[in-house]
Amino acid sequence: MDSIFLLTIGFIFLGALFSNVMKWRNKDRVLKDLQNFHTTIEMQNGKKIWGRTHIYTNGMELYFSRASKNSMGDPITSYIFYSDDIDQIRAIYRNHTELSNENQENRKKEISAVTDPSFMTTLARKFKIFFNMFNDAIGEALNVFLSRMKGGKSGGGAVFDTQSANLKKIGTTALSAVGNSYDPILEKYINHRVVVSLQDDIHKDEFCGFLKEYSSAWLSILDCRLTHKHQVDLDDVARLTLQRDMDFSYYLYDEGEGKLALDIVIGYFGAESVKIISVKGENYQHKINKKLKHDQSLSLTISDLPQETFKSFNLDLLPLEFEMIAEERREGDAPEENEIYQSVLPDFELELESTHIADVYLPRSLAILRHGAE
Repeated sequence: MDSIFLLTIGFIFLGALFSNVMKWRNKDRVLKDLQNFHTTIEMQNGKKIWGRTHIYTNGMELYFSRASKNSMGDPITSYIFYSDDIDQIRAIYRNHTELSNENQENRKKEISAVTDPSFMTTLARKFKIFFNMFNDAIGEALNVFLSRMKGGKSGGGAVFDTQSANLKKIGTTALSAVGNSYDPILEKYINHRVVVSLQDDIHKDEFCGFLKEYSSAWLSILDCRLTHKHQVDLDDVARLTLQRDMDFSYYLYDEGEGKLALDIVIGYFGAESVKIISVKGENYQHKINKKLKHDQSLSLTISDLPQETFKSFNLDLLPLEFEMIAEERREGDAPEENEIYQSVLPDFELELESTHIADVYLPRSLAILRHGAE
């Protein structure tokens, strides 16, 4: 066994090792910014899922903030998105008012770095562009090298000949792990305000914000001012506690003859007004259509609650009263019993329309940068 053969075997082994390590570490450079942030994922079929995000190299996972069950009634804690599932995502929203104080501060630092990038950040970006511009050239050089080795008459050449497909895969994986191809138009608008158009079978949306990053599959648009309708589950105690603009107070009691009612008080502290549209549940709708301004509150009563919700509940604990108050307006930690009460609450949604600040992550298969902006 000659030295060329051993060198060839070593090259293949080290190349495969490097390729696998890079593939294991490589996450989409847009989506990785969502790690450990709460986000709302909107699917192309209109379904929305909310939870804490964890990004993997081959997918993502959304951890629920409340107890959930699958169609078989088994308890589940998260939803896992594989590559095919990610392809069905319409948009991902990171709403500033639904973040913890710590993550709000982390987001503010991220926004500051985008709106006012430092010299080192700009230099690092230019270096990345420089590397990506030579990415294809490096790949071509590798292919020429492999072709020459395949044509050789040594033992190494024979190994290269039989392993050419694997070597090509190794080279492609290792190079693509560093970054995606340079896009001159998108690169021009990095850290600048843009308008991105998103259109599919549901409807057309436009988002105006700062373009932070792009990959082959995603765009990130930061600090967008959004006005739209959305829903919040009234039995999602963890999410309601996390709301920065709204506080919730519940009072569950027996009206008599075994009929239960739920009084809800909503306090609003946002800078811009919010419209409370309705409370909806299965075979139930309580229309409200009222606007709340800063430091205003709304009281409502939900009667005719579905009695099956309380079959396993000890009615001797009534009346129950508890609050979901944002951290900055709360003295101490949130009461632990709130999580216990959550299992008692009926499955209702609060439908509202508000203007808020959010970061939006869009698939390039549906979104296109349409305008520069000021």
